[in-house]
Amino acid sequence: MDLFPIWKRYVRAVEQEFIRAGFPEAAYSVARDDEHPGSCVASWKWAVGMPRVNAQEWPEGLTLTWSSLYGRWTYSVLDEYGLENTLALPVPALAAPSAVSGVLPALMDGRHGQLPASEERWEHAGLLESWTESAALYGDDKYDAAYQAAEEEAETFLRWQEQLDGGQAMAAEPGAGLSEESGEPAGLTRYRVLAMRTDEAHPGAATLTNHTYARSAEEALAKVRRENERPGGLYGEQGLYRVVEVTEEGPAGEVLRQEAARRTFVDVVMNAARTETSQDITGMPHPEMFGVLCDFFTRAIVFAGQFGFPSGSDPDDDQMHTSDPSRALSRLLLQHLTHHELDLVEAAPSWPLLEGRHSADHARDDDGQEEGSEAAPELIEQVLAVCEPHYAAVTGTSAAQWDKELSREMVGLALRTVRLADRKAYPQVLEAYLVDNRARLEKLWRIYGPVGVFPQGVYHLVETPESFVLCERIDNAPMWLTGVWSRECESDTPLERLQEAWLYGTSESDGR
Repeated sequence: MDLFPIWKRYVRAVEQEFIRAGFPEAAYSVARDDEHPGSCVASWKWAVGMPRVNAQEWPEGLTLTWSSLYGRWTYSVLDEYGLENTLALPVPALAAPSAVSGVLPALMDGRHGQLPASEERWEHAGLLESWTESAALYGDDKYDAAYQAAEEEAETFLRWQEQLDGGQAMAAEPGAGLSEESGEPAGLTRYRVLAMRTDEAHPGAATLTNHTYARSAEEALAKVRRENERPGGLYGEQGLYRVVEVTEEGPAGEVLRQEAARRTFVDVVMNAARTETSQDITGMPHPEMFGVLCDFFTRAIVFAGQFGFPSGSDPDDDQMHTSDPSRALSRLLLQHLTHHELDLVEAAPSWPLLEGRHSADHARDDDGQEEGSEAAPELIEQVLAVCEPHYAAVTGTSAAQWDKELSREMVGLALRTVRLADRKAYPQVLEAYLVDNRARLEKLWRIYGPVGVFPQGVYHLVETPESFVLCERIDNAPMWLTGVWSRECESDTPLERLQEAWLYGTSESDGR
């Protein structure tokens, strides 16, 4: 869910309030934060010497900033050494526009200790917070019902706001307001309106397409209907044709049409699969094998072209992707195989082989212990002893705040994915790994920890020392770890979120 257009709506409401309240025009900008998709940063800069700006207090001018990422209003001041310090306004993250403008007189005058505090929030703040939480919870699973409901609600909100803007806008004079370059009405967008015949017996065309210029899709639809549903119009009698699509012309509209077509296709596939699939399927594989099937259908069909394959176009993407349609298709495939008396069987040993680490000749050690078996308690304590100092240094927390018993369980689970031949040296290997990845671990805590950008608890594994061991296993034994976790834990979600955060939220390429 792209929240940027909604953040812009809030910023625009504040800008309109500044104008209404009579503050001097500022150098105003609003842009995406490239480091964090969907986030927004807005700033207002009043130059020194402008009316109401105290030049002595603001020798470099006054800059007011709002960021959806950090969730606060801030301004910058220079200390006695000429260094810039960022201070927060005493208002909520989504403060009512009037609450923000109420701070400006004292702020412009330089009365930092007398800024009027306010708890008043924007009338739509609750909606934005709800959509932000949905985007964080469901990630890229656009076919989750809750995600779709939140996305549709957000789109409805934006359409409603566009209608309000359209009602407030001044109508252009006839024949005026044309772009000199294209001859198109200035400020208007060209829309394509597609209608389908509702009565098969009618001799007219099966589909009709009209083009018009408007400020929004709703306005374009209304204009085409007024013109064509009147007596003698192209649609003839009202109800003879039904509008099925209104799209913006141009590159942006083409992207939207492609996405709509993809979703329609996937919906058809998913519904057909669900219709054919019974609730009880025999021969279900282990969860990790089912996850491999889901990952394949997600990459090949549901989000074709958006994900590559680890064995081909995207060798760095070892994360397991899933979605409702891919799960339905996986179940349908298993049912089809069962019908033909075919079964999916695991190789032995299973997940270690998929990691490409060793052959079946090493499935047991000299003592007869099997790969994937429980680690010795002494090894678990050694690994914790390596991990905890690094975790304390990165997070500033202490052992008194950790659940040691839970940490032992999680580390024991992670150690199941370490080869028997490698376990003795694993504490030293982990030590070197944590040193080499210190910057990524700090970024993981900063962004996904309890004071990060996401609601507390969404990435709750990050708040535990054993998360550092899990990060090492995610990098070096991802599929084996996924399989063991699926067998031993009630929910796959915590590990999936940690994998997403570690693989895609801390890499150097994300720019954070």
